[in-house]
Amino acid sequence: MSNNYTSCDWLRNGIDFELDHIEICCFRCHSGGGEIKLAKIKNGQIDIKELIENREVLINENKNGKINKQCIGCFNLKNEKWLDKPSIKYIHFNHWTYCNSNCIYCYTKADEKYKNGIQNYNALPILKEILKYIDFSSEGEITFAGGEPVMLNEFEDIINYLLEIGAKKIIVHTSSVKYSEALEKALAENKAQVVISHDCGYEDTFKKIKNTEKYNQVWENTKRYARYKNVFSKYVIIPQVNDNKKEIDYWLNQVVTNNVKSVIVDIEHNYYNEVKNKLKLTVNIIELLEYIKKEAKRLGIKVSYYNTAIYLNKKYKYLIPFIKYKHYFIELIILSLPLLMGNLGQTLIGATDILVVAKYNINSLAAISIANSILFTIFIFGLGILGAISIILSNMRGSKQKTKKYLMPSLIFSLLLAVIFTIVCYYSKYLVDLMGFEKMLIPYIKEYITIVSFSMFGMFLFQGIKEFLLAYEIVKFPNLLLLAAVLINLLFDVMFVYGCGIIPPMGSKGAAIATLSVRTIMGLILLLYVFKLIKFKDMIDFKYMKQLIKIGVPIGFALLFEFLAFNIITVLVGREAGILSATHNIIITISSATFMVPLAIATAVAIKVSYYYGARNSLEIKRYSYASLIMGVGFMAVAGIILALFPKEIISIFTNNEEVLKIAMPLVIIAAMYQIFDGFQVVAGGILRGFKMTKIVSTCVLTGYWLVGAPLAYILVNKYNCSLKGYWIALAVSLFSMGIGQAVIAKWKYNKIKKIYQ
Repeated sequence: MSNNYTSCDWLRNGIDFELDHIEICCFRCHSGGGEIKLAKIKNGQIDIKELIENREVLINENKNGKINKQCIGCFNLKNEKWLDKPSIKYIHFNHWTYCNSNCIYCYTKADEKYKNGIQNYNALPILKEILKYIDFSSEGEITFAGGEPVMLNEFEDIINYLLEIGAKKIIVHTSSVKYSEALEKALAENKAQVVISHDCGYEDTFKKIKNTEKYNQVWENTKRYARYKNVFSKYVIIPQVNDNKKEIDYWLNQVVTNNVKSVIVDIEHNYYNEVKNKLKLTVNIIELLEYIKKEAKRLGIKVSYYNTAIYLNKKYKYLIPFIKYKHYFIELIILSLPLLMGNLGQTLIGATDILVVAKYNINSLAAISIANSILFTIFIFGLGILGAISIILSNMRGSKQKTKKYLMPSLIFSLLLAVIFTIVCYYSKYLVDLMGFEKMLIPYIKEYITIVSFSMFGMFLFQGIKEFLLAYEIVKFPNLLLLAAVLINLLFDVMFVYGCGIIPPMGSKGAAIATLSVRTIMGLILLLYVFKLIKFKDMIDFKYMKQLIKIGVPIGFALLFEFLAFNIITVLVGREAGILSATHNIIITISSATFMVPLAIATAVAIKVSYYYGARNSLEIKRYSYASLIMGVGFMAVAGIILALFPKEIISIFTNNEEVLKIAMPLVIIAAMYQIFDGFQVVAGGILRGFKMTKIVSTCVLTGYWLVGAPLAYILVNKYNCSLKGYWIALAVSLFSMGIGQAVIAKWKYNKIKKIYQ
C-alpha cells in the first residue's frame, strides 16, 4: 500500500548521529530549519522504541498534510507516493568534533555545545542495535561529517562494518591532512566517495581558511586518493576570501595537476543566508558557479553542486542564461548602441519629414510618402550591396588578413553605385504617371523624386565609409553624426517647408531640399573623418569589388524584397485613397522605430559571427548568436506590449486627424502582434549574413513575402475586403515563416562548421 503526500526520504529513512542524540537529518544548517530529534543517547545507548515511535508520528503528520515547522523551506520535501515501511537508507555520522583543521566557516565555532574535541559515545554499537529492528537499504548513502572523520576512534571499524553489510555509497568529507588506509580500501572496492575540502588554490588562502600549515601535505594525500575513482575536491565559496576567479583558476589548476577528475561546489552557510534574499548578490554567486562549471568543463573536470549551491542554482535557474551570456550581452550592447542611434537617426530623419509635412497639409504628406516609397525601393538595393563591405572585411580581420588598404576601393565602389542609383531614381519619376495616383498628387511626387535623386551621392558616400568603419567596430562617430543630422534635418524641414525669412514656404519641395542638403553634409563630414587613412595608390581592387557584388547583391535583393513588400502596399492603398497611404506610412514609421533595436543587434551579431567565422571559433559564434536572439526577441516582445497598450497615444504623436486615427488604431494592434517575429527574423538573418550566406537570406525573404505573404494578402484584400488590415496580417505571417527558415539554416550551418573546427 502507498500514499501520495508531501514528505521527505530522509525523514522516512534517515538517521543522523549527533553529539547527544539521533535526529532525522543534518539539512537544518542548509535550509534554515532546526533539529528533529528521534531519540536521546545516554551512556552510549538509545531507546529503540522511542526512535521508531517518534518517526511514526512524523510520518503520520505528513500523511495528514502537516509539515513539521523545522522542515519548512527544505529543498528535500517532495509530493509523491511513499512506501509505508521505513528503512535505514541514509546514515549521517556527525557525533564528534575532533578535527586537525580550524576552518573559518565551520559552524561549530558559533555553538558552545560543539567545542572542538568532543566525542561522547561510539556510534557503531548503536547502529548495530538499530539494524536489529529496522531494515538496512543499501540504495542510500552514508555520510561522515562532523569534525575530521579519519581521527574518529571508531572510523576504521565503522567503515569495515558498512562494507560488510553491503553499503554501496559511503561519502567521507575530509580535510585530507591525515591519510586513511580504511578509506583507501573502500575506494579500491568502489564503495566510497572522498570529498576533500580544499576551498582554495593558493597556499596563503589555505592558511587563512584552514588555520593550518599543511597545504602541501593535503595535496600530496589528495594525489594518493586520486589513484581511485570517486575522489572530489570541494570548494566552499566564502565572501571576500575565495570568491574570485583568480583563486578559482588556481584551484582548478591544482585539481588537474593532482589528477582529481571531479569537484564539488558549495556556498558558506551564513553567506548563503545573506545571498538568498538579495538578487544582486545572488547574481554574483550564480555567475561564479557558472564560471566554475565552464572552466572545469574546459579542463575535463566534472562539476557537482552541493547543498545550498544546488538550492540557489535551482531557485534562480531562470537567471542562468543571462549570466552565462553576460559578456556577450555587454559586447553586443556596446557595439549595437551606436548602431541603434544611427538606425534611429535614419528613421528619425524620415520621421521629422513626416512630422513637419503632416502638419503642413495632408496632400503634401501623401505625396512624400508615395515618393519615398518609390525612391527607397530603388536605393535600398544599393545600400544592401554596400552592407557587404563590413561583412567581408570583418571576416578578413578574423583570419588575420590586412584590410586597411581596402578603404579607397570601398569609396570608389560606393561612388560608382551612387552614379548608377542617381540615374535610376531620377528617371523613376516618369513611371509616376502610369501608377494611377490621384492627379492632384502627381506633380508633388515627381518634384520630390527629382530633387532627392541627387542625394544618392551623399548617402552612398556616407554608407560606404560607415560600413568600412563597422568592420573595425568603429561605430560611435558615424552614428552620432546621424543623430546630429536629425536635428539639422528638422531645422531645414521647418525652414524650407514653412519658409523662413527670404526662403518662401515650399511644402513637399522644401522637405526634398532638406533631405538633399543633410545627406550631402553627412557624406562629406565622414569623408573628412577618414581622409588621413586613404591610400591613393590602392585606388581599385577588382577582386575585392567582385566579392562585394557577390556578397552584397543578395543582401540588396533581401532588402529590396522586404521594402518592396511594404512600399507596394503604400502604392496600392495610395491608388485607393491618399489617406490610406498616409496612414500606412505612419504605421511603418512607428514599427520601424522599434525595429531599429533588433536591426542594430542583427548588424552587430553579423560582424561578430563574421569575425569568428574567419577566426574558426565555433564556440564564440554560438554564444554571440544565442545572446543576440535573446536580446532581439526580448526587446520586441516588450515593444509589442507597449504598442498594444497605447496605440492612440502613439499615433497622436504624428497626427490628430480623426480619419487617420480611425484607420490606424486596428493596424497598430496587428503591428504589435508581429513584433516578436520581426525581431527573430532580422537577428536570424544577421547570423546568416555573418556566415556570408547572403543568398540564403534573400531566398528566405523572397519566399516569406512573395510566396507566403503575397497570396495571403491577395485573399484577405480581395476575397474578404480587409483592405490595409489584410496587408498587415499577411506581413505578420511572412515574418514568422522567414524567421523559422533562417533560424533552421543558421543552426545547420553552425553544426556543420563545428564539426570542421573540432
